[in-house]
Amino acid sequence: MLRRIKGLAAAAALVATMGLGADGALAQGRITIGTNPQGSLYYTIGGGIAAALQEALQRPVTVQPFTGSSVYLPLISAGEVTVGLNSAIDAGGWYTGAESGEPLENLRVLARLWPLRQAYIVRANDGMTKVSDLAGKRTVVDMTALTGVSRVNRATILASGLAIEDVEAVEVSGLKAGLDALVEGGVDATAAAIGIPLAQQANASIPGGIRYLSLTGENATVDFFNKELPGVYPLEVQPTPAMPEITEPVVVSAYDIFLTTSSNLPDEEVTAILTALYDAFPQLREDYPPLRGGAQDAMAFASNTVPYHPAAIAFFKEKGLWSKDNDAREASFAE
Repeated sequence: MLRRIKGLAAAAALVATMGLGADGALAQGRITIGTNPQGSLYYTIGGGIAAALQEALQRPVTVQPFTGSSVYLPLISAGEVTVGLNSAIDAGGWYTGAESGEPLENLRVLARLWPLRQAYIVRANDGMTKVSDLAGKRTVVDMTALTGVSRVNRATILASGLAIEDVEAVEVSGLKAGLDALVEGGVDATAAAIGIPLAQQANASIPGGIRYLSLTGENATVDFFNKELPGVYPLEVQPTPAMPEITEPVVVSAYDIFLTTSSNLPDEEVTAILTALYDAFPQLREDYPPLRGGAQDAMAFASNTVPYHPAAIAFFKEKGLWSKDNDAREASFAE
C-alpha cells in the first residue's frame, strides 16, 4: 500500500507539472483526488481511496496534494479537480461564500467518510494538559491555507473558556508549518488531526514527545459548538496502540469529512466512483484506522453542509441509506 501511495503521489506531481485540468483528465479517463499536503491525514487516506478506485475502475486515479483545502476547493467547484477530501466546516464555508465572499454554488457532496478529530498539540514536557492552559502561550490560531482548521481552532479556544485575546495568537500557512514551529520551539502549541504522520513525526522529534490538550470546561459541549460553529462536537478519544502519543483519555474537537465534487461531474462518473468506494470501504476501514469512525451505512449521513450530488442521492436511495433527515437537510439548502 505504501508503494502504491508513493506512486500515486509521484503521478499527481506529474499531473500538476503538466498543468492537466479535469477536462483533460476525464478525456483520458483519469480521476484526480485533491488532498492536503504529503504527510497529512487527507493525503494518506486519499492515497488509499485512489488505490481502491484505480483497482476497481481500471482507470488512472491520482492524488493531487495542495497546501490546504482552501486552495483546492475552488478547483473542485470549477471541475479542475475531480473530487476532494474536505471537512464539513471547509466545504460549507466555501459553498455559502463565508470564506471568500463569493459562494462556490457548484460544490456537491458524494459521501461522508469519517469524523476527523482535531486537537491542540504541545510538547509533553511543557506541563500543559488542557486547552485552557494555553493562556498567555504562543498558539497557532490561524492557518492561511486551511481556513476550516482556523475556524475550529478559534471555536476550540472559546469552548475551553478562553478568549482569543487570552493567547498569543500566531498565524502559519498550514499543518506542517505549525508542527515544524512546535518542534523548533517557535510556538508553544499548534493544531492538527490526531494521529497523522506529521504529528507522529513531531512526537518522535521532540524530547519527551507531544501531548494532545484535552478540551474541558462548561462550554465544552455540543450545544456550545452548535451556536459557535455548527458541525463540530466534543469527542473523547481513548488510548490506542495506533497512537502511542495518547497515554490517557483526551477530549478533542471532531467534525465530519466528506468526499466532495462539482455539480458538473456527470451522473455516470458519480455512480462509478461511489460504487467502487462503497464496495472498498470495509477494507479501507481495516487499512486506515481513522476510517473506522465511518461505515458503509453512514456514507449518506445528514451532517453535510453542502448538498449531495443528485446521482449520489439516487445511489444512496437504491442502497436504502437515504432518510427523512437527508430530505430535510437537502430542503434547507433551498431556503
